[in-house]
Amino acid sequence: MGIRWFARAVGLTSNPLRRRRDTVVAALVLGVLLIALVGVPVVAVVTGRASYEGSARAAEATAATRHQVVATVLTRPMAQAVVANPEVTAQRSTAEVRWVAADGAPRTGRAPVEPGTAVGAEVPLWVDAADRITAAPPTDDQLRAAAVGLALGVVVTGEGLCMVLLVAVRAAADALACRAWAREWEVVGPRWARQP
Repeated sequence: MGIRWFARAVGLTSNPLRRRRDTVVAALVLGVLLIALVGVPVVAVVTGRASYEGSARAAEATAATRHQVVATVLTRPMAQAVVANPEVTAQRSTAEVRWVAADGAPRTGRAPVEPGTAVGAEVPLWVDAADRITAAPPTDDQLRAAAVGLALGVVVTGEGLCMVLLVAVRAAADALACRAWAREWEVVGPRWARQP
């Protein structure tokens, strides 16, 4: 079945019953399949890699302006509801904390802490160059996960578009074939009806 069947299916062999339209449709289908099997994965890998490299450079620049300090919890953690949408509500706890700035001066602020953290406990805290509380720079695992997610999104979108294109090509070819059959039948039909 292999190569001979494939060559016949895509119109590479001669066939007196094959119309020019069939050859064009076969070539279009082959082109879309090549894009789906080769092009889309290559684009996904290139996109994922570019995303990772760009994010890694940005994370490195961000990490250069932030540093971690040890802060002391001054108050009991307060739970705050974080509403992402009406059906999902997450809890986040914050507490007043104190840390020593780079210039040696004490600083205070509200920072996220684990629920149930005791007053006086020491917690890690990220601050920026101005000693303001900030988020930790993204980890390499987070950057890789984001890049893989983007690459998978490209694959799903690309393959979906290829499927839509295949369906559209087949639908257009079938519509053209039906119109051609209707025109042929207008010519041939009356002749058949007159025969006994």
